[in-house]
Amino acid sequence: MNFQVLENQLSQIKELAVISRNAQLDGVICHIMGMVRRDDGKLQMLILQYDQGYREKLENAEIAVLTASPGELITNRIEQRGDRNLKPTLRFDSVEKVCFGDLELTSNESGSGKCGTKQWDKVALFTQFLLKGWSPVGIDTKDMGAMFLTNLTFVGTYDAIPAFDTEVPIRFSMRQDRARHLVEMPVTLTVGSEYKEKLYFTDKGSGKQHWVKINSVTLWDMWVEMSKTFDNPRLKEQVSPEELARSKAEFEERFSGMCPKGMCYPVIEYECEEDISLQFYSKRWLDAEAIHKNSALSVFMKPDEPMGKLGLKLKAAMIQEPMMANTVNIEAELFHYSQTGKAEDIVLAKNA
Repeated sequence: MNFQVLENQLSQIKELAVISRNAQLDGVICHIMGMVRRDDGKLQMLILQYDQGYREKLENAEIAVLTASPGELITNRIEQRGDRNLKPTLRFDSVEKVCFGDLELTSNESGSGKCGTKQWDKVALFTQFLLKGWSPVGIDTKDMGAMFLTNLTFVGTYDAIPAFDTEVPIRFSMRQDRARHLVEMPVTLTVGSEYKEKLYFTDKGSGKQHWVKINSVTLWDMWVEMSKTFDNPRLKEQVSPEELARSKAEFEERFSGMCPKGMCYPVIEYECEEDISLQFYSKRWLDAEAIHKNSALSVFMKPDEPMGKLGLKLKAAMIQEPMMANTVNIEAELFHYSQTGKAEDIVLAKNA
């Protein structure tokens, strides 16, 4: 870094307004620093978040590294469960609107970054706020290295920071978002079998129970499907024989390492609550050592029929582990589900 870089960083902020309002949400200290107008006219709200639980995880992780046994096995289960992922709880990443009384601002972008003394751009920003009278109440004695700064960028460009009432509560309205919930429920999947009863599963975090009605378990042969694609007369009309042959050879070379000929992917078609989707893995894969590959399969599975046996939308999940074409029983787990939802609004009153 040099002084020119520092000067450019400081000049990006044309105007700032201090708010200094804080609250504690689910054990996370959330502090509204204020608003800034940048040199491109963008208006942003800056929010600091301090998660004490995250700080403790960092400390425990450091201890675990020092005390880990040589050659300790890291399984796919551990990776998929996120046991080793050090992620803080951030409450403002899905904000849609911010309201100060009659002033309503719509957020179209957000981002969060870790703070610390090595993050000189953030230190420079904090210094600018401190010189304008900012009081980091509630977080002034906390470890900066365990804090995250969230930027909410609002729609439009501004010639000045809009006037807002500093006495009224600030309301943050959230947008729809998807969240992943751990289940880890063992289930035996039988290819070609009928599932007459609903299966009930429990969210390991909240304890809430949900259900799924499996319609079918089949084996999907990617080689057969891709052969149909390459043999499609319409495709042969659109590309030359040389291009088609080259594409087919590239596919076979890349895909043979992931799924050799004669092997298939299990596909589960199911019905459940409208806003929920499920992820299954085989127990064998979950308990195996995690191996990171440079290539991965990404396939969107669409059921042949739109509706299931219960009259609800039919969904499909693929176990991305190739299995022999004569496989019948699969010891698997309904590992997690994803659910679309909207978090409750956050309302921050003026500091007492």
